[in-house]
Amino acid sequence: MTNNVFRYPDTNSSRAKIEMLNEKFDSLKIGIIGVGGTGAYILDLISKTPVAEIHLYDGDIFQLHNAFRAPGATPAAKFDIEGDLTKVDYYYQVYNEMHSGIFPHQQYITLKNIGELDGLDFVFLSVDRNSVRYEITNALLAMCIPFIDVGLGVNALENELIGTLRVTLVTEEKSDHLPNRIGPDEAAENEYKTNIQIADLNCLNAAHAVVAWKRYVGFYQDLKKTHNSLYFINTGKLINEDT
Repeated sequence: MTNNVFRYPDTNSSRAKIEMLNEKFDSLKIGIIGVGGTGAYILDLISKTPVAEIHLYDGDIFQLHNAFRAPGATPAAKFDIEGDLTKVDYYYQVYNEMHSGIFPHQQYITLKNIGELDGLDFVFLSVDRNSVRYEITNALLAMCIPFIDVGLGVNALENELIGTLRVTLVTEEKSDHLPNRIGPDEAAENEYKTNIQIADLNCLNAAHAVVAWKRYVGFYQDLKKTHNSLYFINTGKLINEDT
């Protein structure tokens, strides 16, 4: 029987008669590194599953501009306090109302403290610096922790935006594609970092990542075992690679 981690009955699963499928999430401990635009939507979707624990890692303060990439609507009163509300604490307050196993960690994950991830069953990595991403992904691989790394690159072309969403799955069974997908060098240009309002892309990137994770745990059927996917904004094309 699925663990009772929700604050109220999961009538959605009972209506759909998928309680047995939900048992695939039992006892899983999930880590989310970075709860910015995409990471917050990953949390939103994972919190609707009966995983045992969700650990949030981020040292950033939740600021006004973050509200325009956050799931739901942030109450204006949240910005009237001292201004030191952290992202992990804010999202803990929101999602603890639904899911009991959420743990906020107000810190950035580096090679010095990456040992704190030991014991997790799966990690989602959503950071915007390639050098940090490169170090953490290689450390997770060495720790034998499967993970998904997400990437979002957006550039301006005249008066329109183009770009690509990436979802990369790395497991013990397949990791040889990692060097070709994630490197230490920073992108020369990326309009995403200027805080343009593209919550839809954050949400889409997160949704692709969570669907890939659900395939990995056997909730969804997975015929091709895709370990890297790219979505191109200007064509709507989705390429699945590293099968």
